[in-house]
Amino acid sequence: NCCRQRRISRSRPSKPSALRYRVPVTNTHLSKNNTSTRASTSTNQSTMSLAVKTLTTLSSTMGSTVEYTLTLLGFDTYRLKTRAKSFWALATMTETEIDSYLGSYILFDGDWSNDNGKNYSHIVDYYHVINHLCAMGNVEKMYIPPLRDATVGLVANQDLYEEKMMADIGLEPDGSHKTKKVLDIGCGRGRIAMHTATATGAMVEGINLDPSQIDNAQHYSDKIGLGDVTNFRVGNLNDKLPFADETFDASYEVQAFTYMKDKVAVFKEIYRVLKPGAKFSYLDWVLLDNYDPANPVHVDHVNRTMPFIGAVDNPRYQEIEAAMTKAGFRVLLSEDASIGGHQGPLINSERKTYWWLRSFARFFLPRRFIKMLRRLREDAESFVEADRLRIATTSYQIVCQKPPFDK
Repeated sequence: NCCRQRRISRSRPSKPSALRYRVPVTNTHLSKNNTSTRASTSTNQSTMSLAVKTLTTLSSTMGSTVEYTLTLLGFDTYRLKTRAKSFWALATMTETEIDSYLGSYILFDGDWSNDNGKNYSHIVDYYHVINHLCAMGNVEKMYIPPLRDATVGLVANQDLYEEKMMADIGLEPDGSHKTKKVLDIGCGRGRIAMHTATATGAMVEGINLDPSQIDNAQHYSDKIGLGDVTNFRVGNLNDKLPFADETFDASYEVQAFTYMKDKVAVFKEIYRVLKPGAKFSYLDWVLLDNYDPANPVHVDHVNRTMPFIGAVDNPRYQEIEAAMTKAGFRVLLSEDASIGGHQGPLINSERKTYWWLRSFARFFLPRRFIKMLRRLREDAESFVEADRLRIATTSYQIVCQKPPFDK
């Protein structure tokens, strides 16, 4: 049997190798298929490219038409688009981003001198969310302005204060200062810098700690044609300013200096980069003369207001004046910039703006945002009460000058 099997094995013709016979045929087919595939891919890419271009053109045309129609109907299309983008950013935030924001509230436990683990990353985490919440209303510039005219709204009062501030630092808003350079410290999304550049004609540099806000500022500035007269960069006001001595003709800050760690050192840096005779305007959160640290009601209202406005320090205005003087400045003006000394009407008007957000949040935003919005509403009530009692304000303005001084 074994021999027979060997004989059968030897006599059986070998089976042709499939590989041996198919290789040349396959190569021929591959060549044809590759040519066909390339042609098909090229056709598909051309078709896709045409479709994308068509859709982009159609979308742009429809968007322009809708925008034009809404404008004719009296809608502020810029505000609508900004709110839509911010709402989408909030609605699509990850749990990690929300946790980081909630964790940033460690900032408001005491002040910077209370070393309990707080750091600059908490500031970035806080503003990563809060700048979108502000943009949902009328506070895209990230501040409640002094009340300059009770007959107009919050945005108009922002413009009125900014024009006053421009004049206070020697730059009348008449477009005649094209040779001047201005520094905006803590510029946020850069909207005040853009207003300053447009109104005065000056070149405005802005620095801010949050990269996302700097990206937004640079993008929007380029979009509206102000890229040549504004520039924005990431920077920390507690570090050495990234500019040469005597670079700027004027400077200002709007509700950003609560993050100063060494007030005298910060003002010395501002002094260094300003030209002789230049002026600096400070507008920020301070405690007023009526504030009594022994009064628990006062303390509670101030502590609850701090996270609402992003404050981590509670200086009295006299402390700011003293730091400016030690740095070499002379104080020219120190007063509450609100006419009548109250911001309450503006705070209340903005609270009403957010009623719809609370309704939408129940359906479209992560559940934890509802708790956050409730807390912000309660903190806003303390802000109004602190304003009514005249114990603290975010509308205190101090203007100082580097020598030689005005006569």
